Parts: sequence; C-alpha cells; structure tokens
Amino acid sequence: MIVVLWGEDKSCKTTFALTFPKPLVIMELDIGGFDRAKYRFKKEIDAGLIRYEPFIVPFQIGNFDPANLTVRPSKIVVGMKELFYQFVGKFIQHMTDDTATIVVDTGTLLYDITCEGYKQEKQELQLPLRPDGMGSDGKPLRTILQPVEYREPYLRLRGIAYQAKSHKKHLVVTHHAADEYDATLQKDGTIANARTGKRELHGWGQWGDSADVILRTYWQKAVIDPKTKEEITPAGPYCNIELAEIKQLEGMVIDEPNFDKIDQMIKFFHEQVNNPASKSGILE
Repeated sequence: MIVVLWGEDKSCKTTFALTFPKPLVIMELDIGGFDRAKYRFKKEIDAGLIRYEPFIVPFQIGNFDPANLTVRPSKIVVGMKELFYQFVGKFIQHMTDDTATIVVDTGTLLYDITCEGYKQEKQELQLPLRPDGMGSDGKPLRTILQPVEYREPYLRLRGIAYQAKSHKKHLVVTHHAADEYDATLQKDGTIANARTGKRELHGWGQWGDSADVILRTYWQKAVIDPKTKEEITPAGPYCNIELAEIKQLEGMVIDEPNFDKIDQMIKFFHEQVNNPASKSGILE
C-alpha cells in the first residue's frame, strides 16, 4: 500500500506512520518527528521491529572560513546530489530485505533534495567557474531548474513509489502543509497569484497517480455541547481521506487513525465491490 499523509506540524503524521506493519524502517530527512513519536513504540524499537535511518541535509552556506569566522555565500549547491543517492541506495536495499514498511519523513524535504540534487548535477557540468564567475561553458551558473527539467526529479520520485509497489512493500510518505496560492481577484481589479486561505500538501503534488490513499491529518480540539456540557467529540488526532483507489473511502474521517483501521476499511469495501451480496456486516 502506498500512503501519503499530509498535515500541519504536530498532527501525529509520524505516529500514524509508525503503526504500519513491521519490520518497519523510518528514513528520516526532517529530523525530529521520530524522537517525538518513538516513546509510544518502545517495545517495537527494542525488539528491532522499528529501525531508524537519519539523512542529514548539508549546510548550503558556501565557503566557510573558521579562522575569520565568516561565511562567503555561494550559489553552488553542495552535498544534495550525494544525499539523494545515499537515500536511494538505502531505499533499494530495503526492496530485498525483510522490511515490510518504509516510512519517508518527510516527502516535502525529499522533493527539495531531489530537485536540488538534480540542479547540482547541472551545475557540476559548468565547473570549475571562470575567474569572472561564469561557468566553464561561458554561461551564468545555473541557479534554477527550467520548467521542462522538473521531469527528471518527478521521474525519480515516481520510481520510488513504483519500486515499493513492485516489491510489495508498504510505503508511507509524510508531507508538511503550506498555504495554497491561486489566481485571485485583487481590490484594484487585477488578477494576482495570492493566498486563498486554504492549506495544501507542501512538496511534490503528483502523488495521485501513484498513491493508493492520500490522507490529511489534523488535531481536533474537544467539542463540548453548550447545553449539557458533555463532550460530543473527543480531542485527539484525526484524518480525512482525500483520495483513494476505492472511491467510497473518500471524505471519510477516522479518529485515532492507524494502519489497522485503514486496512479494515479497505478490505471491507473490497468485499462489497467484489461480492455485493456479501453480508459481512459493518465496520467496527
């Protein structure tokens, strides 16, 4: 199963991901989430059923002079290509080991690293720089990818999903949330790209053709009946199913989400589709 989880910070994305089948490896790029979630899974960690692999993003600060404690900024990307291939190398190893679930935390940062790594490859074709700061090809140093060049990073990210599918691995990719921008009518009558007030998945937004399920996680405050003062909805983590291969799942809300609940729902609706006369009952 390929699952994408996105939501605000501290909305239990990592905790949700760690409930997936074991042995599980969490490949953490956005350092910190695992440390916050690991205390709930101490038994599995102690038993070696949850393994942790950190991938540290290198500083992009240019030339550092320790003697003078100064930083000379540079537009040259360093270390991102190497980090991407380090990540991919480990990921490929997990395709043939006993790992049942691979968690990528976060896909937001993996997208950035994939794009920056490819830009580094483009820059390296221009090195060494000439004394006038131009590339060895006589052109300015590449600082951005052209729109058509994003095809390669996209293919690399799709490859990660397809490899997991072909090797029958669970893949869980978390993403941060970001402000949604769209063409918006301004007060002066002009159209500008502005915030809509909504939130969206931050990072690679083309998981739809690869993921089996895309869910938005959030933390719900307790809802209290103003008359009886009784708790209508308890506080805690929730998720909303935004996109699913099984269309009946879309729009459903799950409280205290975990793998077992998602798996049960998928199996239930598969049964209904494949055997409409089934009397298998309702979901617990």
